[in-house]
Amino acid sequence: MRNFKKEAIYFFGFVVAALLLSASINSCTKDNTVLYAVNDTADYLENLRNYKKSNHQIMAGYFRTWRDKATDPATNKTSMKELPDSLDIAFVFPDYTPPTNVFWDSLKTSYVPHLRARGTKVVMTADIGATLDKSFPNTPAGYEALATKIISEKITAYNLDGIDFDVERSLNTEDLQRATGVFTALSKSLGPKSGTGKLLIYDTNQEGNTPLFTVVHALVDYVLVQSYGRSVSGLQNTFNSYAGKILPNQYLIGFSFYEENGANWGDVTSPLANSRAYKYSNWNPTQGKKAGVFSYAIDRDGVPYGQNQIVPTNYPVTRQLISLVNP
Repeated sequence: MRNFKKEAIYFFGFVVAALLLSASINSCTKDNTVLYAVNDTADYLENLRNYKKSNHQIMAGYFRTWRDKATDPATNKTSMKELPDSLDIAFVFPDYTPPTNVFWDSLKTSYVPHLRARGTKVVMTADIGATLDKSFPNTPAGYEALATKIISEKITAYNLDGIDFDVERSLNTEDLQRATGVFTALSKSLGPKSGTGKLLIYDTNQEGNTPLFTVVHALVDYVLVQSYGRSVSGLQNTFNSYAGKILPNQYLIGFSFYEENGANWGDVTSPLANSRAYKYSNWNPTQGKKAGVFSYAIDRDGVPYGQNQIVPTNYPVTRQLISLVNP
């Protein structure tokens, strides 16, 4: 990734600001009876893609599929197409969304092209259990076959940019062998060793010394640690458990927006500077600058704590945090 000179950064910021203002005033496109503020001019999109390629702290967000307007237009008020243009990675977090739901067609034909034109990567999230399918033999041939199935069903089917495995459990000896074998098979098509540009991501609430991560760490692009509710003072110790296996610029820490009847794991309050999300964004390990920050339930950005109804959002916190880590 190339570095912009300071003058180029200032100019880029001016151009994007001007184009965003122009887009909000002059350019709206109707999609499924909802107006989206859209700027599809060539210069604007090229500037965005160049920004995504630059050396910067990335912002990522897990979007819950069951809260997309395409999934339930009578209830939901936002969609993946309305995510901020400067978001680097949009995670498709699937649940309560049957294969026949119109969301999946919208993802492939509308959301992915829109986001990719802006340089945003779209990545499917899957539980680590997807690598433990016992209908496939616990052999190298079985690992290859299961990896092919995972890529076909979770990436190729929607023309996505990679996969993210959620690891929140301990694995017994057999499961560890299976998961390691499937990760190794996947790494031929995904991740830093593949040369394809497709992402292989590891997200977890665990430390970096677990048996699975110890053997697959060289196969992944990024590690996302679910730091929900953790004290900022403890973030360094957690990273220390990963140091030596990955670089700081492969490491993201994350908070969760307030879910319906859930906990306020990001402490996203007003002013934002008082929030855990803000403090996470400012934090870096002593070993170097982190890759960035991510949020869970980004579709709830802007919803006040204690408010359970589904409301429209302009992703105000996400936009502020992007500006914070990339002033």
